[in-house]
Amino acid sequence: MSQPTFHLSLLVSDLEQTRRFYEQQLGARVGRATEHWIDLWLFGAQVTAYARPDAVMPLPYRQAQHFGATLDWAAWQALADRLTATATVFQLDPTVWTDKGQAKMVLADPDGYLVEIKAYRDESILGRPS
Repeated sequence: MSQPTFHLSLLVSDLEQTRRFYEQQLGARVGRATEHWIDLWLFGAQVTAYARPDAVMPLPYRQAQHFGATLDWAAWQALADRLTATATVFQLDPTVWTDKGQAKMVLADPDGYLVEIKAYRDESILGRPS
């Protein structure tokens, strides 16, 4: 039996713009797609974007809504370096707290959904199940 996969769905205003952002900025891979929705594989999760421009909640109502991923330290650093080199606009610039052994960056997608990407030098503090 394969591992369970986390799934998230987002209502977006422009499907092609969303696709480009997740592919180009975050390295997502496109799965199934129609003219009304697209599956994006991102950090091991399936993110389905539905073209529903009239249903996208306006800012500031969704500013606290976010999703994210916890990467291993080297993958986080490589992504932060690549995004910084391409002049990506961040909501929180890639930041490393060496005293805590933590790193974080936050980006906003074209509809303003926040994507938080974190890393921990000592992943044992996460308490992940085996």
